[in-house]
Amino acid sequence: MTPQRPISVAFVNENTLGHVSYLPRFVDELRRRPELGIRPLPFDVTPLPPELARRADLTIRGLRRFGLDFHVARWRKIVSAHAAEQLDALRRDHRLHAVVVNTQSVALNLAAVATKLPLFVCLDATFEQLQRSRWFAPNTLARWLTPFTLAPILPLERDLFATCAKLLPWSAPVRDSLVAEYRIAPERIAILPPSLDLSRFRRVPRPPHARPQVLFLGGDFVRKGGPVLLEAYRRHLSHHCDLHIVTQSAVEPCPGVQIHRHISAGSPAWLERWNQADVFVFPSGLETFGIVLLEALAFEVPVVASTAGAACDILENGRTGVLLRDLSPSAIAEGIRQTLDQPEAARERARLGRERVERDFELGRNTERLAEMLRMAASPTP
Repeated sequence: MTPQRPISVAFVNENTLGHVSYLPRFVDELRRRPELGIRPLPFDVTPLPPELARRADLTIRGLRRFGLDFHVARWRKIVSAHAAEQLDALRRDHRLHAVVVNTQSVALNLAAVATKLPLFVCLDATFEQLQRSRWFAPNTLARWLTPFTLAPILPLERDLFATCAKLLPWSAPVRDSLVAEYRIAPERIAILPPSLDLSRFRRVPRPPHARPQVLFLGGDFVRKGGPVLLEAYRRHLSHHCDLHIVTQSAVEPCPGVQIHRHISAGSPAWLERWNQADVFVFPSGLETFGIVLLEALAFEVPVVASTAGAACDILENGRTGVLLRDLSPSAIAEGIRQTLDQPEAARERARLGRERVERDFELGRNTERLAEMLRMAASPTP
């Protein structure tokens, strides 16, 4: 590849939950490959400084569950104002050619920037999608009230989408929302999913276990659906397999269940759990994407998953994993039993899953796509 004259690009990341590793992986790859011609200047917007965090988290007891404390809108307005201040400071010290922001929550105050610099906005969900979910509306009354409680930010999101150079959704469902619900022209959209360095994801052959191993990974055991999986195991599976739970949450061990805490991604202990797993279970009911599904497919571990987030897209509607339309303990147990009792079919889905990751979620290829989009939009003068 012919080396490119470098351009300076700010990478602004929402450093929470699954967003922690999204932009940093592209930044690291751009630094490793200077021939792509992008000089990344990254910074994290969250966690907020203590004073801003106190303002953002103010609430009135009993009102948050209905959205009537306006926490969703207030947090995003404070975070995006903080992002704008940090970006202004960066621009005083560097000549920028473009800005990449993940997500629209931290970009709401950057619409004015888009009139001066190409602004790329990455997003794992639109606000229209989120207000139909438990992220923004945890109950029926909260859902009815969202037009009122989200009124301070919904117009800002639409203004941002109208002015930015390009929208980079993580998945096809988000792209479809942008087209159908926001009337964004398809040519202004390019899917840029979370991506993996696949050289670090190779399954090591191992001898068979005395009993199959079921794997669950989720920092927040409750939010990721751990309790219902544990119930499924206790009721239906404890005589057939072992359950390994990797989490940061406090979970009481029980016969057949091993709890692994304080295991970091990429560590030898983390690799060991993937290499020993016969099936990976993802029972989350509250998700916008599901990056861990990519890791399971990359390791060629058979997957049983809910349909939350982008799971249907990632698992190609069941072609590369078993999808659960029901998250009851009996349905989860049946999905696991089906996978363990039909090993040839499970291995074929896992093989197709690895092919899917290589095709659509490979870090090097997607970084090249991003670099090309940035250079085309920036067109710097000598």
